[in-house]
Amino acid sequence: MTSPAGFEPGFRKTVRWTLFTDGVIIIVIGILGALLGALNQVLYLAYFPSVIGGGLLVSGLNYLVPYAALKKSTIRPRWFLFIGILNSIFGVLFLTRIVLLLFKPSILTGIWMIFAACARACMAFENFRAGVGKWWITLTVGGYMLFAAAVMMTNTSETVSIQSWISMMVSGMFIINEGRKLFKE
Repeated sequence: MTSPAGFEPGFRKTVRWTLFTDGVIIIVIGILGALLGALNQVLYLAYFPSVIGGGLLVSGLNYLVPYAALKKSTIRPRWFLFIGILNSIFGVLFLTRIVLLLFKPSILTGIWMIFAACARACMAFENFRAGVGKWWITLTVGGYMLFAAAVMMTNTSETVSIQSWISMMVSGMFIINEGRKLFKE
């Protein structure tokens, strides 16, 4: 296996910035969702699927574009493709609002977080096999996302609670920290 010192500088920078950007997107989704919920229930019900769907679609593209850009890299992270497709699919599901006929928004958001946590577990073990020293940080982020999904899914009303949005914002902060420490120089 390759050692972390053997990773290409462009690879490290790309992974770090992708994780930073994803963390910021998740935090912005959480802030906008909390503001919409606190300000006006009518606005919340009308714009919540658009906010989270648009955010997840941008997050998916945030992973897919670097995956395509790293095609000449000796180690191309498959988890970029996996997480990018996952976030894009859930973004489209929220934007089309078809699945919202079957699930409450908090349940669908929780389902996305469960899948995202599973993707983080795959990412952690792939990083472990590649010799990344702090692979366990990714596993910890995935574990917290499972907790955040549980918080999100315990909500029984049509709107998502402030605690759920806070747990999503904390997930975003963990992802930023993951990007900061995972491939630290």
